[in-house]
Amino acid sequence: MDDQIFQIERKRLADQVADRLIELIAEGRLKPGDRLPSETELMRQFQVGRSSIREAVGALSLIGLVTVKPGQGTHVADFSVEGDAKRIGLIGIGREKIREIVEARIELECIIVRLAAERASAGDIADIRASHDRLRQAMSRHEDPTSADLEFHLAVARACRNSVLIRFLMELRQPIWHWMKQKAKYDWGYAQVYDQHEAILRAIEQRDAKTAEEAVKSHLRSAGERLITSIHEGEAEPPAPSSSR
Repeated sequence: MDDQIFQIERKRLADQVADRLIELIAEGRLKPGDRLPSETELMRQFQVGRSSIREAVGALSLIGLVTVKPGQGTHVADFSVEGDAKRIGLIGIGREKIREIVEARIELECIIVRLAAERASAGDIADIRASHDRLRQAMSRHEDPTSADLEFHLAVARACRNSVLIRFLMELRQPIWHWMKQKAKYDWGYAQVYDQHEAILRAIEQRDAKTAEEAVKSHLRSAGERLITSIHEGEAEPPAPSSSR
């Protein structure tokens, strides 16, 4: 488990690089077709190691923002902007790609939570509960809830005790993070998210793998459908805050 925790912490540096590259694409400073600097140059610019650059580029390739071709380098993909790229969290990478991400996340996290319900230690459950409490605290203080939201899902993943599945989820961390940012930005109702997380946690505590899987599937499907709809409609402005927040 110590090795898994180390991998998760190290991954965050790559996420920072990926976030900055996403910002450059959204700002138009990196345009479709542009070639990214070499690994060595990116290492110098970001002051990070080669592995962090490769993980960041791999994450952007996974969600379709860059293409990597041997001998030709890495280029910004010719993605289709649907709506205002600077406003939409997953910056217009295309409705079908978003649908694939939603589908992959549901399938992966259903397996993870089923195993977590069977294998979680008392310490694992305490960690999940702690992240769940942090979400409640962020909501009550009107703070950004996305870090607590993400940590809940990562805590559940650690409880599955399968390093390969954890790594698969970490590969999806960038699109998941921006999915959550979208959710918070447009105020999709984090009170509902909190309740859904509570159902997931309760099922894990009760060692009820089937109910845990159903709770995760319901949670991710509802959020995923909303995400796909918002990308399709190209929401330009967040709706008025709901009374539940």
